[in-house]
Amino acid sequence: MTGTDPEIERLRRRLERERRARREAEQIAESTTSALYDRQRELELLEAVAVAANEAATREDALQVAMERICTHLRWPVGHALLLNSDEGRLVSTGRWHVAEGHCFEGFRAASEATKFASGVGLPGRVLASGAPVWVEDVAGEKSFPRMLTAAEEGVRGAFAFPVRQGGQTVGVVEIFSDRPIAVDHGLLAVAGHIGRQVGRVFERASAQEELTHHALHDALSGLPNRVLLIDRLKLALARARRGSLLTGVLFIDLDRFKDVNDSAGHQVGDEVLVEVARRLDGGIRGGDTIARLGGDEFVVLCEDLSHEGEALDLAERLQRLVVSPVRIASGQEHLLTASIGIAVCDAGASDPESTLRDADAAMYRAKDLGGARHELFNEPMRDRVMHRLRTERALGEALENDELRLHYQPIVSLEGRRTEGVEALVRWEDPEQGLRSPADFIPIAEESGLILRLGAWVIEEACRQAARWRADPRAQDLLPVNVNLAARQLADERLPELVRSAVERAGLESRDIALEITESALIEDAEVPARTLAELRRLGVGVMLDDFGTGYSSLSYLHRFPVDVLKIDRSFILGLAEGSQSSAIVGAIVGMGHSLGLR
Repeated sequence: MTGTDPEIERLRRRLERERRARREAEQIAESTTSALYDRQRELELLEAVAVAANEAATREDALQVAMERICTHLRWPVGHALLLNSDEGRLVSTGRWHVAEGHCFEGFRAASEATKFASGVGLPGRVLASGAPVWVEDVAGEKSFPRMLTAAEEGVRGAFAFPVRQGGQTVGVVEIFSDRPIAVDHGLLAVAGHIGRQVGRVFERASAQEELTHHALHDALSGLPNRVLLIDRLKLALARARRGSLLTGVLFIDLDRFKDVNDSAGHQVGDEVLVEVARRLDGGIRGGDTIARLGGDEFVVLCEDLSHEGEALDLAERLQRLVVSPVRIASGQEHLLTASIGIAVCDAGASDPESTLRDADAAMYRAKDLGGARHELFNEPMRDRVMHRLRTERALGEALENDELRLHYQPIVSLEGRRTEGVEALVRWEDPEQGLRSPADFIPIAEESGLILRLGAWVIEEACRQAARWRADPRAQDLLPVNVNLAARQLADERLPELVRSAVERAGLESRDIALEITESALIEDAEVPARTLAELRRLGVGVMLDDFGTGYSSLSYLHRFPVDVLKIDRSFILGLAEGSQSSAIVGAIVGMGHSLGLR
């Protein structure tokens, strides 16, 4: 018996080893199975959050579904979502909670919603500072937990929180609370980090959509609402006015001669000026009013709840004062502007926003017709004038295509010997419906619409062709040169010298056979483009005449800065020669000064 004891002992030890190995294998298998199960549940959680968050209508809804899924998965009773207030740099409650059935946590919720969490302060602040998930095993022992007292009173113990990241920045935090202390679970923290990034992608898509919507409804240059948003708000305003007794006002603002800024200083400078004007106008309207930029130099103010028309008139005066203050841009240039404002005030009977806008536009054009730098209140005859303007603009474009324009030539006669020393080309329109139309009826409209460039090019081309015919006729030499009037828009066009050169060349003329007349009003202070244009025309040998000399504030400075050959004294001085010595003295001084400068 004793001889077999060692063998039995050996077998017993072997059996024990096998049992131990089996238990270890079972434990490993159980652990692996549990880990796989946990991993599977975590993946299911991630998938559930991703699907639900992607279907959420708002950022807050995405946060809500994330914390609800996590709380349900963990069976933890409380979840809370916060968003970053970018102006303050603090996290504030969204008011979105998950509270399990049978729980309240009223005091803890009130304390949480009343607290703004700075970076590093409290559980949300620690997440904001680190940009990573944070675990607290028991808030009762956490010194930097501002809500510790209410948490202890209501049984809030274990907690973790994770960031919602957008564009590399923490924009929100979700915090989850248990009613018992919980040891840190690094795997769960990793999952929470993934969920935060998933919700962050929802935030990014929402921001992209908001940006697209903003661009669709706002002017890219000024940031103001555009026409689409203005019409929408005007439609709502008119609907509200129909239900009440107050008035709705629309102010149509157009900067006077703003094209001169663009043409002389360049569009970049013009844009800087527009941005500054937009800022001033935005600061001058009432709270609740809307200011929109329609494009170019046109702005519209929508003002609701007016008790009488006088409120709209007062607002127009205030906005005009804001515009006339000198505009200084980054380069140091200073520009003086004025604005014409048309006002349409609607009562409960108005319903069409486009018609209301057109009425304000018509009043604005009336203000321009009266000299600009003023405001006008709409009345019915204004609409007729606008329709006339639109019909004229359309018909003039057709006239250029249909060869309805003609040049009439007015002789230029020298007082010495009464000799003809050239002619001035004057454009006329042979309208098949209205007959011969005066330039006063269509030239201002051509200048405002931009048709003046096409019209001016036609005049130069036609004048050169006629000059060529006279150049070939020995009896018509005294009709040369042919003088052509230039508008401000033409003078500011850097393509003008090439247009003149090619027209002269095609007609087989010499440059001296053509002269160009400009008015003082076409010359702008510090206008580099007109100065370069005139210098280039002089190099081509084309004569330059300054018409209506003496009417502007800067007449003498023009002679210094702009190359001209001939001064044409304004007719108001000539008509006054017979009335007294003052006009004679002025004319004599101009003639003497012109001769001393080598001018005619």
